[in-house]
Amino acid sequence: MFGTGVPLGGLLMLVLLGFLIATTVNTFAMEAAVLFVPAFLFVFPLLVPGFPALAANAAVGLALFVELFGYTSSVTAYWYRHQIDFNVAKKLLVITVPIAIVARAASYYVPSDVLMVGFGLLLVALAVVLYEAHEHGPSIVDTVAEKPELSLTAVLDEEYEPRTRVLEDTHDAAETPPSEHMGGPAETAAEEPTGNAVMGSGEDETEFHLEMPDFLVTVLGGTLAGLVGIAIGELTQSMLALRRRVPLKLSTGTSALVLHVTIVAALLANIALLRFAPSITGEGFTVPFGVGIFVAIGCLFGGQAGAYLNNRLSESTVMVMLIAVYAVVGVLVVARTLLLGGAAH
Repeated sequence: MFGTGVPLGGLLMLVLLGFLIATTVNTFAMEAAVLFVPAFLFVFPLLVPGFPALAANAAVGLALFVELFGYTSSVTAYWYRHQIDFNVAKKLLVITVPIAIVARAASYYVPSDVLMVGFGLLLVALAVVLYEAHEHGPSIVDTVAEKPELSLTAVLDEEYEPRTRVLEDTHDAAETPPSEHMGGPAETAAEEPTGNAVMGSGEDETEFHLEMPDFLVTVLGGTLAGLVGIAIGELTQSMLALRRRVPLKLSTGTSALVLHVTIVAALLANIALLRFAPSITGEGFTVPFGVGIFVAIGCLFGGQAGAYLNNRLSESTVMVMLIAVYAVVGVLVVARTLLLGGAAH
C-alpha cells in the first residue's frame, strides 16, 4: 500500500511501534537506533506483514531516518521547557559532526557482527557504570583506584549559568532545578575542573570548557554515532550528568540536541554514500524510506510523549529504567549476534 508493499494493517502497526519505541527512547534521551536497529532486523519482520528483510547498514540508515523525526519533535519540547544548554551543545557539536560523517563512511568497511557485539557490550558497560554511580556516587572509580587525581568528576562551578535560549543569555534556574543526586558544587578538590581546556581557555571557571576526558568521550560518541547510529546520546548524557554533574533534566535536553544534530549529519552522509558512491557501500539505494515515513509518523508523537514523561518522572525512576533498558538490550544484542549470527552487512 502507498508503494511500500505493506498492507494497511501493517502500516498501522508501523505507526504504533514507532510511537512506542520513540516514547521510550525520548524519555531517557537514548538514540532511537538503540531500539530501532534490533527491531528493524529482528522484530518488525515478524510483526509487520510485508516488512522487507534488511541488511545491518540498511537498518542503521532507516533508524537514522526515523530518529530525525522523533528527535526533531522532542528537541523542540526540551527547548520549550528550557532543558537545553546551548553553551555546552555547540562545543560538543564542533567535534561530533565531522567525526560522525567520517565514521559513517568507514562503517561499510567494518564487519557488522563486530559492530553489533561492541554495541551490546558498550550498553552493558554503561548500565554497570550508571548503576554504580546511582548506588554509590559518581566517584566510585576513585575508591577503587585510591588515586583522587584520577577522578572522573569535574563539577561545573556553582556560578555557572546555562544558556537555554539561542538569542538570550538569561536563564531561570527554577526551570532546571539541581539534580537530586548529581547537582551541587564540588565537595572535594579532586572533583573540581583542572582548568586544562582542550579547546579554548579554561581560566574562567564559570564557563563550560572541555577537558581531555570530555573530549575523548565526545570523540568516541561521534565515532559510534557514525558507525552504527548509537551511543552519542548515552555517552553525552553520562559525561554531563556523572562527570560534570549537570542537573539531569538539563543534561537530558542538551544530550538530545547533540544527538539530533549529529545523527542528521550521519544520515546525510549515509544518503550521499548510497546515492553517489555505491562502490563504497557495496549496495544500491536500499534503505526503505517509504516504510520509514510511517514509522516516523509515530515518532513525531512519541517524541512529544517522551519529553513529557521525562519532565514528569522522578530522577530515580528515570535512572533505574535507563539502567534496565541498557542492560537488557545490550545482552540481547550480544546473544543474538553470537548465538544466531548477525544480519548481512
